[in-house]
Amino acid sequence: MPRQLWFSAPGHVEVRTAAAVSTLSPGQVRARALYSGVSQGTELLLYKGEGPTPFDPSLDPPGAATYPRRYGYAWVGEVVESQSAGHVPGARVFALAPHGDEHVCGAAALRALPADVPPLRAVLAANLETAVNVVWDARVTLGDDVVVLGGGVVGSLVGWLAKRCGARQVRVVEPSAARRAALVRLGVDHAVPPEASGPPASADIVVEATGNPACLADAVALAREEATIVVASFYGARVAEVPLGADFHRRRLTLRASQVSRIPPGRAVGWSLERRFALVADLLKNSQLDALLGAPAPFSSAPAVYARLALSPADAMQIVFDYAR
Repeated sequence: MPRQLWFSAPGHVEVRTAAAVSTLSPGQVRARALYSGVSQGTELLLYKGEGPTPFDPSLDPPGAATYPRRYGYAWVGEVVESQSAGHVPGARVFALAPHGDEHVCGAAALRALPADVPPLRAVLAANLETAVNVVWDARVTLGDDVVVLGGGVVGSLVGWLAKRCGARQVRVVEPSAARRAALVRLGVDHAVPPEASGPPASADIVVEATGNPACLADAVALAREEATIVVASFYGARVAEVPLGADFHRRRLTLRASQVSRIPPGRAVGWSLERRFALVADLLKNSQLDALLGAPAPFSSAPAVYARLALSPADAMQIVFDYAR
């Protein structure tokens, strides 16, 4: 009886059991969970009842109820049975799939993982795809001064990638000392608290990745003339009051949204979702990324994990469920 995580109502998650799919259809694969990662942005909005309606337009028809539902999109497993020539038993796979012990799905829903990528690190794949899109949308180039507001998983990955793209200096602004220590291990130039965010109007690119709509004002203040501000955060139903007065206009700033579900227009020719994941799989071979991983928690403890996260999200890095426990 495989276990599944359900968001049953605001503030309530349950681990339920369900009947297993007994027989595979042609082209289907059965994979058993190893680890899955919690999205501390989107899933926390769902847990706290602060998401939009419909909650996920890519999944929900108009008027669909938010609860109850399964959710999650950072699932790593191992193929145990296959009716697809492309996925052999024993192979490790990644899926944009909800938390749970097992998934039976079409082969196209699974991404093969390189053998030299540890399955625990592979839970970062979804957030790394997001960070790749953010860096593409920001158009980071050689010599740029980049400021990232927010040192959660996505913000940290954006800072790491911006440095690899040739940024002269990457500064991540993060109130949590624990997260700043992880950022130092990750190799960004500066990990600083908000009071040391740097001189105003000095950054070529500012990425807002805090999840806090109020921080858009800080992004405007830090951006130099003709700079680009990229909003990586998902605010859900919350509204951002953005100061679009003198500084915004006189500096001729660009405010750009970034979202992971499609390749940015500037990369549309020559790039596909499959090619982007191949890039992510290669990046996941870097052991520096382990700095972002928290100690795995037993999947059975999921209700307590979400309750703790809602009370104190500030210091958490990538929360991981371990299905062997």
